[in-house]
Amino acid sequence: MSVENYEHFSPTKFTHADSNLIFHTLTGKCDYAEQHTIVFKLSPKKTKSPNEILSEIKRAVENSTSGDSVLFYFAGHGHYQDGKTYLILPNTVPGAYETTAIALEDLSKELRVPERACFRIFDACHSGTDVRDDAGKLDSESFIRSINHDASGWVTLAGCKDDQFSISDASIGQGLFTYYLCEEMSSFKPDQPIYPEILKVNISDKVLEHAKSLGYTQTPTLNASISGNISIATRRADVTSPAHEETADERETNIDIRIARLAKVKDVLTNEHLENVLNMMTEKCAAEFRNAISLPFEITVNEKIRANDIPEKMHSSIVDFSKNIGIKPRHDIKRYEEEYDDPYDTYFGALSALYPRKKRKRIFYDVRQPDDMPNSATIIDFKGDGRCLPDIKVLLYLIPLQITGCMLVSVFNCGWRNRSSDIELIKNFYQMLKPDDSEERINEIGPFSANSAMEKITNIVEKRVALLERELSE
Repeated sequence: MSVENYEHFSPTKFTHADSNLIFHTLTGKCDYAEQHTIVFKLSPKKTKSPNEILSEIKRAVENSTSGDSVLFYFAGHGHYQDGKTYLILPNTVPGAYETTAIALEDLSKELRVPERACFRIFDACHSGTDVRDDAGKLDSESFIRSINHDASGWVTLAGCKDDQFSISDASIGQGLFTYYLCEEMSSFKPDQPIYPEILKVNISDKVLEHAKSLGYTQTPTLNASISGNISIATRRADVTSPAHEETADERETNIDIRIARLAKVKDVLTNEHLENVLNMMTEKCAAEFRNAISLPFEITVNEKIRANDIPEKMHSSIVDFSKNIGIKPRHDIKRYEEEYDDPYDTYFGALSALYPRKKRKRIFYDVRQPDDMPNSATIIDFKGDGRCLPDIKVLLYLIPLQITGCMLVSVFNCGWRNRSSDIELIKNFYQMLKPDDSEERINEIGPFSANSAMEKITNIVEKRVALLERELSE
């Protein structure tokens, strides 16, 4: 089961690709039969109710027999609330999880059958942001903690620990955990049993190192309440498919068709169109923030600027955002490291020949744009009072991609002392700019970001006021 897009929550990149990969690995490389497998690739326009999904799973499991394996895989968002663990569906409504999401407890009742080996695989603690309704923030950390601590009859593999995210990489088009999990399964020899403990050990370092190269930490976990060795699958011999092999002429024709189709896509990256979109973004966001705000901020909309002129303190959030959702911008948005000698190394000096100076790393973030592209950003300033209301900066940044674009709204808390070092990201909101987007669609970014951001800003102010009142009372 995989969910990639939601009505009320952030998208989860490449989850359908992950679902495809594990399906083909289990049925093509291992001893799972296609006819005994159900694939749910769900979307807001193609979804099922919790009861429909549970009914289909129940019918499938009823056809199993003693000694069979029952394996459940899920890629998407998970949530924990009021002692219950939920899998989030495309149309799940924040606050109505009992009726619009799948309770893991209900799913377990259908999957966990006596005299079967029961396996669960979760790639389900994704990071990300979106402009959709943010009223119900998902508790992914407690979700992962819950499934990792529930060992009642399950062997559970999860993509990360409870204080981490499941990371994807656009360069491979997959989530790291599922990618290396399937790669490891495929590496076993024919007829060799695949034990979950070996899988976890062998993929942990690969996932961790790959995640580090992207600026994150991710460690797969294994939890089980079984004794002895139970294999999750058996590697089958690779069989050359007798299917028709595409000829060079056919490949050329197919790529010609795809190129011709892309050639017909409207060009939204003209300087004139980009300028118009940024103007619409700025006008709509400024109006919506003024409407949404109930606190006495003084609001100033600044002049348009180039990406190069975006304040340096904002660069890290832009770079992390770009990596997180897997976009390939035309602007230069990057993270890089630099090694330097530790100036406080106690062995440096007379013993330097014997003990080379220790190395440390600096991390830099940079955001720039080509000279021939138009201004791409605006900053809206919310001037606070220095006591109860912090200074807030809202960055509006239109990021041109290859044939589309990304409209990004980043909200920053600059603190109460008006110091540049105090800047802290409150939240990112974004919406993709497609070639056929109407003005109405572009303007959606305003109300989506303003309403949610103001809730978070109001919460910051309430905590500040409570702190000041407590000082007076002590």
